[in-house]
Amino acid sequence: MKRVLIFALAVVLLLSALPAALAASGYALVTNTNRLNIRSGPGMEHSIVGSVPRGEWIEVYNTYGTWAQGRVMPSGITGFFSAGFLKMAEPGGGGVGTIAVVNNPNPTSFLNLRQSPSYSAPVLAIFYNGATCTILGESGGWYYVEISGMRGYFRSEFLRVSGGMSSAGTATIYSRNGGSVNLRSAPSYSSSVIGSGAPGAKVTVYLKGSKFWYVSLAGTHGFMDASFLSGGSGSNPYPNPPVVIPDTTNAIVTNTGKSLNLREQPNTGSRVLGSYRGNTAVRVLSQGATWSRVRVPSSGKNGYMMTRYLTLYGLPVVPTKIVTHPDRTYVNLRTRPSASGSVTLRVPHGSEVTILIAGGEWAQVKYHGTTGYMMTYFLK
Repeated sequence: MKRVLIFALAVVLLLSALPAALAASGYALVTNTNRLNIRSGPGMEHSIVGSVPRGEWIEVYNTYGTWAQGRVMPSGITGFFSAGFLKMAEPGGGGVGTIAVVNNPNPTSFLNLRQSPSYSAPVLAIFYNGATCTILGESGGWYYVEISGMRGYFRSEFLRVSGGMSSAGTATIYSRNGGSVNLRSAPSYSSSVIGSGAPGAKVTVYLKGSKFWYVSLAGTHGFMDASFLSGGSGSNPYPNPPVVIPDTTNAIVTNTGKSLNLREQPNTGSRVLGSYRGNTAVRVLSQGATWSRVRVPSSGKNGYMMTRYLTLYGLPVVPTKIVTHPDRTYVNLRTRPSASGSVTLRVPHGSEVTILIAGGEWAQVKYHGTTGYMMTYFLK
């Protein structure tokens, strides 16, 4: 009995001396060594079956004390890895450098960005739910933040900040074609897309792999190709977005290296009213998922721009409207923007539709997978 107790005590002392174990499963980054050996079993006595360089990701299947069993991504080699050279991707924490999201309990209300940490301080700008900012400091229930090129103070209770591992800084998303960059569930292009960020959006960086970085985008943690992040394997050639002034501008032309045309009608064959360089501030008058009707304050011109080339502030990701008929019956969805167009569907009063092309007497909408035209009078 005495020998059993001594043995049990020895095991406890041995385990207490071991480094903190990895999570049972997930993704881990190879760190603190130029090349990590892959072994056939959980121990130094097992044969080496390969190796993996620093900066590569391991999909961890299970852990055995100070050893992790898993698969190298993307080579697919499986084996056992010394956990002391792995750093697990875990939900990130708050603090300086963290990305926070405006999260007002009343989704139709806005949050004031103030010049100093006081309710009596001048308001610099207003932002709606979903707007993201970088936390620079904290003072008595106020966060000092950077957002849309401005610095000011938000009340902390109106921001959603995640908790967990400390950040390694921030990065800015960019893409040369103006499209959004995908956030993925794993450090692989074959993994599912769990979010996307427009050029100019900021992310909190936690772990930097050679190809994929583990980041937080608007409160969602995942993996992003580092070549689309400033400071990654590429470099961001574009400056931060300019100041967006409430009630005057709510978007900028995304900087793709090319000018964006303002057209008379929402199609690429329509007359060009003007061309505008990246970072030109605009006012979205009617938002559509494909085309938006806008006003360019610098020229005073109104027209249409392709929405994919605009970086939006304080606007929904997917624009929707509610079908509203005075008699609470239905509204016709037609094949073309005219009362003579064939009726494809009768959309019931109170239904939600996605706006594809906004503005004018007719709007192009999508309802339950069917695209057509509906009079804007019936859309609220």
